[in-house]
Amino acid sequence: MSATTSTATSTTSSESTPSAAAPGAAVSAVAEKVGWGPVPEAGPPWWTRLARGLASAATAAVTGCRAAVERPVTLAEGLELARRGDWTTSEHPMVRQVAVAHFWLVQAPALLVAGVVGWSARTPGRLWTLGPLLVTVASVLNEIPLVGVLVPECVTWSYWTPTWLSVWLSGASAGGAS
Repeated sequence: MSATTSTATSTTSSESTPSAAAPGAAVSAVAEKVGWGPVPEAGPPWWTRLARGLASAATAAVTGCRAAVERPVTLAEGLELARRGDWTTSEHPMVRQVAVAHFWLVQAPALLVAGVVGWSARTPGRLWTLGPLLVTVASVLNEIPLVGVLVPECVTWSYWTPTWLSVWLSGASAGGAS
């Protein structure tokens, strides 16, 4: 009788194994019987795969970008490089004079403006302070005869001032001359 009991126990345990297994196995068995083939494992949703793909593409793009991995050049270092770079060490005196003039007329002002814009863009307070300062400096430079030609009208106070305020500031009154 003990042999019959052990056989019944083993039969019961083998019958309960497929239904006690993971529900995915039962679904996979049904799909194979119907002819759909094996059911793939459930992976992450499509938006997760898209986000991971975009993140890896952005990381690969930034990794090769020198500006993203190196410390930016300070304004003093940029000016020093422009003044004493390899291109300024010519032995010919005329080429050297042109290089020095190019530094003072083109590179130094461009580096100075770029440095101030970069410094001001770090915080909103600096940016909002630089706007009126820039308009004030441009308005003053516009009054210098030769330099005023280079200053665009749209960055001066006269362009941004309302007409009623410019009339009031010019000293004209509604009552006429007294």
